[in-house]
Amino acid sequence: MLRRIGIIIRKELVDNLRDRRSVGNALFAVLINPLLYIVLFGFLNRTFTEQAERPLELYVSGAANAPNLVQFLDQNNVDIREAPDDAEAAVRRGELGLVLLIPDDFGQKFRDGEPAQVQLLIDESSQSSNLAVGRAQGLIGQYSAQIGNLRLLARGVSPAVAVAVPVEMVNVAPQEAEGGSSVVLNLLPVVMMTAAFYGGFYLAVDTTAGERERKSLEPLLLNPVPRWEFLMGKFLAVFAFTLLATFLATALFLVLLGVPQVQEFTAIRVSVGWNVILTAMALMIPVVFMAVALEMAIGSYARSVKEASTYAQLVAFAGFLPSLFLSVLPIRPQSWMYLIPTVGQLYFINDTARGLPLNWMQVILCSAITLGIGIAALIVAMRFYNQERILLGTATA
Repeated sequence: MLRRIGIIIRKELVDNLRDRRSVGNALFAVLINPLLYIVLFGFLNRTFTEQAERPLELYVSGAANAPNLVQFLDQNNVDIREAPDDAEAAVRRGELGLVLLIPDDFGQKFRDGEPAQVQLLIDESSQSSNLAVGRAQGLIGQYSAQIGNLRLLARGVSPAVAVAVPVEMVNVAPQEAEGGSSVVLNLLPVVMMTAAFYGGFYLAVDTTAGERERKSLEPLLLNPVPRWEFLMGKFLAVFAFTLLATFLATALFLVLLGVPQVQEFTAIRVSVGWNVILTAMALMIPVVFMAVALEMAIGSYARSVKEASTYAQLVAFAGFLPSLFLSVLPIRPQSWMYLIPTVGQLYFINDTARGLPLNWMQVILCSAITLGIGIAALIVAMRFYNQERILLGTATA
């Protein structure tokens, strides 16, 4: 039995490798994903860096009412410009990023020691001005704090009195998760989930619905070999290829982020050992098993390659979508979430990458549930293969 299955595996692997188009599509779909993330990080880093380093363009109305404030802003890399008369309308139209309004009574209130309020005209719907708004608020806040401290000193009061409860931020995150690396660690499971569901997508459809459409399935099934052995051989071949694709995508993502030129481009320093990569791959084995089994079942059920591709794409999309959402949403994981296939693996991989200990009971339960779904999908696919209707593309459960 094992010898026959091994022969089928070799046959499927050789056939798939000969079909360079299918193999190329499968690898392209998973390897382009890490590259896109790196390019995205690079452009975001370049955009934020350029905006932070270039002079802040600030239009001011009533600059003569607060010459010291304007001088302070000018000394802190702010390009002061005179605001037009229709400043509010100009900001609303997007012609100006932000405008500082200094009222006429600013000087009198300032000299009297009263709060002298200023206004920043902004458009919150414009994302391009968000960084500039933050810089302007921070600088005005610094000026306000300096003036407040000087007023306290003039009255013989220590400025420390104004800070009743100082707060010290202590970062206890592991070194691997510091700074921009935390974003990468959150996206690592997304890269792996995408590869798990799309790495063997084309091959799973091609070895089932594709062979039936090409009329090459019937000669195979006429051989004196149990049909479930044919299915297992096909499944294990696609499973091995998908594992390889997942490993390549993961390694490519982390290895590229370790290249000095890429680190400079993305401003992200990642230090993830191979032990973390191998542990993450071990955690992904049940997910790959489930993904390939579901795609094989769909390919066995569908009447054509087009139909199989449509259904399999929906399954693949539903499989990796939770990891994409949970990687960016601030959701605190609950204990029951660790038992959900793909969701549990996402949190396990995050914990592993951050150097946190795993709850092995949760790992075993989540892996068992994931494998159970995959085994159920394989049983359904075997039922399809045991029906003669599969040769006509009309298999029914």
